[in-house]
Amino acid sequence: MTTTKDDARLSPILARLRDAALAYPEAVEEFPWGDRVAKVRGKIFVFLNLHEGKLVVTAKLPQSGEAALLLPFAAPTGYNLGKSGWVTARFGPKERVPEAMLLEWIEESYRAVAPQRALRAMGKGAGASERAGEGKKAAGAGEKVGAKKRAAAKKGAAAKKGAAAKKGAAAKKGAAAKKGAAAKKGAAAKKGARGEPAPGKKPSRAQRAQPTGK
Repeated sequence: MTTTKDDARLSPILARLRDAALAYPEAVEEFPWGDRVAKVRGKIFVFLNLHEGKLVVTAKLPQSGEAALLLPFAAPTGYNLGKSGWVTARFGPKERVPEAMLLEWIEESYRAVAPQRALRAMGKGAGASERAGEGKKAAGAGEKVGAKKRAAAKKGAAAKKGAAAKKGAAAKKGAAAKKGAAAKKGAAAKKGARGEPAPGKKPSRAQRAQPTGK
């Protein structure tokens, strides 16, 4: 199994999927052919690996396999396993990993492979089934946090844009007010130069004595 520096982001996801798989009754971890697999009573029900910088998940999906193969990251498993309902998903370090869906794949694969004794044990107490459910909650919480961060970033950008727009509007309003005040002051100065009384004031005797030119 080859690992790369891109595994830093994918390794925690792999660890959560592994923990969920091993939480099922009688599930054990083995490494045949150098691959990490989870088995129940000697039968593999999921492959979980990091290969060439990608997260690779392989599960047996007798019910949802056809729908899964419509997804861009999924393909029939090689070595003729695809004919038996096995599906392989690959995710790069910058791609979104749908953890909740992969946890559902693991459960479906486990149910398809596990003997009845192990399946009956799934319904007893707080065991594998509930712990797998906790894994789903954790995956969903991680996706929600990412969505909140993206929303906050968008909100911050919108707030900055709105503040800039308000600042620009205020600047325009202030410039217009200054221009209006200057215009009024100029008009008053001209009127005073002609000897006309200011608005609201009575003309003086000198002003009344001046000819109007009419």
